[in-house]
Amino acid sequence: MTRLRLFLVIAFITVFLSCNPNYRLTESDLKLNPYKTGDTLVFQSDKGESDTLVIYSSNRQVLREKCYSFLTCIFTNLTKNSWEGFYVNANKPREFGTGESILTIRVEPNGAKTIYFGLVIKNACWYSDSENDLAKFNSLPITTITTRDQTFSDVLTIVSNNLEYQARKDFIENIYWSKSFGFVGFNKLNGDKWTVTKK
Repeated sequence: MTRLRLFLVIAFITVFLSCNPNYRLTESDLKLNPYKTGDTLVFQSDKGESDTLVIYSSNRQVLREKCYSFLTCIFTNLTKNSWEGFYVNANKPREFGTGESILTIRVEPNGAKTIYFGLVIKNACWYSDSENDLAKFNSLPITTITTRDQTFSDVLTIVSNNLEYQARKDFIENIYWSKSFGFVGFNKLNGDKWTVTKK
């Protein structure tokens, strides 16, 4: 009888835990990241402005609902689903600290996959809100772009639909993203055009 009870308890816990999905990114999702730690991105505008970012880290992280005590954390880990994020982080040269996540790929608590870009350089900022659906992002038409140094034939154009900050002088209207290279350029709403080289 004791063995039967133990079996039933284990079976119940197994079934209970299996009802809580754990969403994860796939290797195919992670291939969207073209950067390595130490890559240096040099941004140059057609007005003679320039700025530099250095990729200082990337990290993959399992995400859960926040919990605020030992007991609630145990309950959350046993009963709530988990999801995952991948972050590529950049700093200015010789700058220390948390920097910016210039690329974020996530699978959300509902299983949906998202992608976000973060770009803040001198006199230019991408107000991210238009590229969150990963499936939609992957279905964007591919174009060819020639920069000062290279021609890229795998470029996606992401157009900002952010209306809140369009009046700002640093507003980036669209970015050009190469699947093999990463950022290759962007245009500001004021007409300034920027290109990117990677070292």
